[in-house]
Amino acid sequence: MKDKIDLATSKKWHIPFLHRPEVMLVLGYILATSVWGLGTYAVISYLTLEPNVKQIFVQLRLWGLVAFSIIFPFVFIRSWVLRLNRSRQLLYSYLENSPTVHYELCANESEIRIDWVSPNCERIIGYTTEEIKAPGWWQQNIHPNDLQLAKKTILRGIEEAHFFYEYRFRHKQGHYVWIRDELRRTNKRPLSFQGVWTNISADYIESSNGNTGDISEHGVLCGIALLDKHRRIISVDTSFTEISGMNESISLNSKLEELLTTTDIDDLESHFPCNQNILIVGRNADNRRYSANLTIKEAIQGFSERAVYIATLSDVTRMKQQQRQLQRLAFFDDLTRLPNGNSLTLDLSKLLDELPSDRLAAVLVMNINRFHQVNDKYGHHIGDKILQRLTQRLKEVTPFGTKLYNLGGDEFAIVLNHVVEYIDIQNIILQIQKAYERPFVLASNDQQIELTASIGASVYPLDGYDAGKLLAEANLAMNSAKDQNNENQTYFKQELERRSYHEIQLEEDVHSVLQNHQMQLVYQPVLNMDKQVVGVEALLRWEHPELGTLYPEQFLSQFDANGMLDTLGIWVIENVVAQIGSWQQQGITPGRVAVNLATEQISKRLYQAMSRLNIENPQLLANIEFDLSESSLSEPLPDTLDIIEQLQQLGITLVIDRFGKGIGSMLHLKTMAVSKIKIEREFIRDLDTNERSRNLVKAISRMTSELDLEVQAVGVENQAQFDKLKEFGCHYWQGQLYKLPQAADEVFIND
Repeated sequence: MKDKIDLATSKKWHIPFLHRPEVMLVLGYILATSVWGLGTYAVISYLTLEPNVKQIFVQLRLWGLVAFSIIFPFVFIRSWVLRLNRSRQLLYSYLENSPTVHYELCANESEIRIDWVSPNCERIIGYTTEEIKAPGWWQQNIHPNDLQLAKKTILRGIEEAHFFYEYRFRHKQGHYVWIRDELRRTNKRPLSFQGVWTNISADYIESSNGNTGDISEHGVLCGIALLDKHRRIISVDTSFTEISGMNESISLNSKLEELLTTTDIDDLESHFPCNQNILIVGRNADNRRYSANLTIKEAIQGFSERAVYIATLSDVTRMKQQQRQLQRLAFFDDLTRLPNGNSLTLDLSKLLDELPSDRLAAVLVMNINRFHQVNDKYGHHIGDKILQRLTQRLKEVTPFGTKLYNLGGDEFAIVLNHVVEYIDIQNIILQIQKAYERPFVLASNDQQIELTASIGASVYPLDGYDAGKLLAEANLAMNSAKDQNNENQTYFKQELERRSYHEIQLEEDVHSVLQNHQMQLVYQPVLNMDKQVVGVEALLRWEHPELGTLYPEQFLSQFDANGMLDTLGIWVIENVVAQIGSWQQQGITPGRVAVNLATEQISKRLYQAMSRLNIENPQLLANIEFDLSESSLSEPLPDTLDIIEQLQQLGITLVIDRFGKGIGSMLHLKTMAVSKIKIEREFIRDLDTNERSRNLVKAISRMTSELDLEVQAVGVENQAQFDKLKEFGCHYWQGQLYKLPQAADEVFIND
């Protein structure tokens, strides 16, 4: 209590000085009297007034000061009275609604007297405050078997300032309830206490853990008691006394309601009803809590001369223990003590049923990357300890009111409720990743173990409307994150689904795109430094009926996955050759037409197709040049370099595309019969602003000129870039400074 008073005092003095009521009153009084005094003084001094009027103002000035001196204390006192009344009302409301009874008592050797009790006593134990304050009330209503122990416990207050104990107490309706009595000594002479009564009968059901006597493996212990017509016990067997904890001498001639405590009957009418299963709680002979079922039936005629009723008491403590154990096994993980997947499904279903329509919910599923390596290297006992420590970390970052689940082994889950925005989910994921990132130190050798996790997220209602669907989608997203082999990767199901939908759609359409004439070729002009068109570059576009115009980087992977890249390459070359013939028939000289080739497209099928086209029309083939990427040359397939050499022997011009992107660029200039290089567009992009880019492009231009090679710049966007390229001796260029890729019938039309 002293600590609470000190705390309240310290809080009071932490109030800013000018915000204290007494200070505000004094300042208000000074301000009001000053304004009144100065105002009246100014009127009297500076205005021309008749003597009698001036005398009136002088008197008003004095009486005004008197009025202020009376009004301000009145206002101050009234404000404190109102605050005190509000505090009293709040305290009364708290005590009225509290589940515990508060009281003050004095104790001596002759009696225990209750001086004050909270007004909720009648609601909780049935007695009015007047009845409770009556002399001897407490001793008269405590269970006879608990009275002596209770008196001795109270005398502990001489030595102990704070203690508690439990005993049975008679409810106003006649049955006994278990009371937890917590006392704090307030004075030694006379011995006085402040205490709290709490009805804990229901706790006996939940926490029963006592011995059950002779309980068979498949049964429960049952005891029998015979009652006379007044419902007093005339005979009990050994099992009855073992369950109830009362010996035969105490039980005989007593009523059941005086011996046993029920939790589910409010009005016993001074006896236990017949033919009804009643839940009983109490303590046995070993002072352990127990739960039992009591059934009272009328004895059949002739059973006994005195016995009118037969009471059966069945101990169900062991049964409840087994139920709790089964529940723990079914809904909790044994290692981490966290609720498991079954709990997650139930909790998530309940959450979705109660979630407001303007709120989101999210399921996060987390899996530790390569955790099996920890078990293999250090042993499962170390792995288990790390999982337990990780569980504690995740609990610390789990938002208040949100549960953490273990789905088995190194897989965890969190359900986020009442989410307003996506940023809320992302912030929590960042906290979770930090929990994984801190190394785990092994106490045995101070070695550190670092973990990363793959996290998948699904969001209600975007990914599903029921628990099963959301969990499945979160697991799918988590597995996709794990497949990326990135540290601490997170996937949201919506992003994955959009991506998967596109991929599935393209995978279905890739086999028919060429037959359906959805694949189109566009051409970007290639110019010399006099801005004359000397050629074009053929570029692919997929005009998808649902997804719109797709660029090569969006669909080439699908052709690759289906083994169709070489088929697509041959289709491009055949269409380019046909277009060259069409231009020539129109009197257009297209110059060289560049075709980009991926590594997988440089195949024997390509060489065979080029050989066939060369035989059919060798003049058209001479207009084609192949752009070979750095990846094709640096990481070639087994026959790639041989096929490139054979293509060069057919007279096809070879160009190194994206020169400078790969580390083998210089080596290719030495070993391959290339005639031109295309400078990587990254160097051209900041040519007019970056000194290093200018020096690199300048060096490449001079070097290739010494090797008698042509240089072409890609991605020229402004005049400043063009001027620099011309200054450096570049031969060709292309980019939006002149024209973006156009259809075949528009590319050679001058603007």
